[in-house]
Amino acid sequence: MAGQDSQAKGSARWPMNLVARLDLITLRLFVAIVEQQSISKAAEREFIAPSAVSKRIADLEHAMQAQLLLRHRKGISPTPAGLALLHHARAILRDVAQLEADIVDFSGGARGHVRIAASESALYRYVPDALAAFTRDYPHIRFDVRAEVSTSVVPLVLDNAAEIGIFWGNLPTAELKVFPCYQDRLMVAVPPGHELADKRSLRFHEVLERELIEQEHNSSVQALLQQEANNLGLAFRSRIRVSGYDAACIMALAGFGLAIVPDSYAERMHTALGLRIVPLDEPWATRQYSLCVQDVAMLPTATRLLMEHLLKPG
Repeated sequence: MAGQDSQAKGSARWPMNLVARLDLITLRLFVAIVEQQSISKAAEREFIAPSAVSKRIADLEHAMQAQLLLRHRKGISPTPAGLALLHHARAILRDVAQLEADIVDFSGGARGHVRIAASESALYRYVPDALAAFTRDYPHIRFDVRAEVSTSVVPLVLDNAAEIGIFWGNLPTAELKVFPCYQDRLMVAVPPGHELADKRSLRFHEVLERELIEQEHNSSVQALLQQEANNLGLAFRSRIRVSGYDAACIMALAGFGLAIVPDSYAERMHTALGLRIVPLDEPWATRQYSLCVQDVAMLPTATRLLMEHLLKPG
C-alpha cells in the first residue's frame, strides 16, 4: 500500500497556474520555432540569442508539465501537446494584436472600412438614419453600401463580399450570426380617385380583387405576396411587373394597378406623387428585419462598432 501511495503521489498533477507562468515573448518564440523548425532560425527571426530561446522553451515545458517539441535530424516538430499549445498561442497572439489595434483606434479615433449589403427598403430609411448617427461618433470610418433584394444579401456576407447584411424574411443563413434589428410595415399605394383611395385599411383579399403591380421574380415581397395569395386560393390580376418600389409607385400613379410597398416608401410617394396610402390589415404585413455577420469575435473593430450601433434599442 505504501508503494502504491508513493506512486500515486509521484504521478499527481499540480495546478499549472499558467497565467503567472506564461509570457507573450515565450509564446511568440515557441510559434517561431515550430514555423522555422529550428531554434537558431527562430532566434534569428526574433533577434534573440539561441541560448536564451532554449532556456525559455525549457522553462515553458516545465510550466506546462509536458514535452512540447521533438528534436530530430530534420529539425524540430511539435508533440501533440505542442500542437495544442501552438493553436492557443496563435489565438492569444492574434487577440493581443487585435487589442493593440483597438487601443490605437480608440486613442486616435476609430478608423476602418465597412461593406454593407442591405435590402432596398432597409437602405431607404433604416440604414441612412443609423449611419448618420454613427458617423457623428466615428467620422473616420468609411462605408460601401449595396442595395440588394433580401435573398441576395445573405450570400454576399457568406462570400465575404460584405461584412454586414440587413435583410428580412426567414432565409437560410448557414453559419452566420443573425440578430433582429428593426421592423417596417407593408402599405397599399392607391392612385388618387381610385375606389379604394378613402379606405382606412385594406385586407389582402380586397387588393387581389383589383389589378396589382408585381415585383421582380427574386423579390422577397413578391414571394410573400404570392404565398399569401395561394393561402387564400386567389390569383394575381396583373398587367405589369417592375423592379423596385419607386417603379411600382410610379406605375400605380399611371393607373396600372395597386402597389404594395414598405411604409418608408409610401410616406415619400404620398408627398411626392400624391398617392393615397392605405395600411394593409394583415398580421404578416409587419416585417422583422435581421442583421447578419460572420463570427462576431473575428470582426474588425470598425465593423463591430457599427454592428453594436445598429443593434442598439430604439
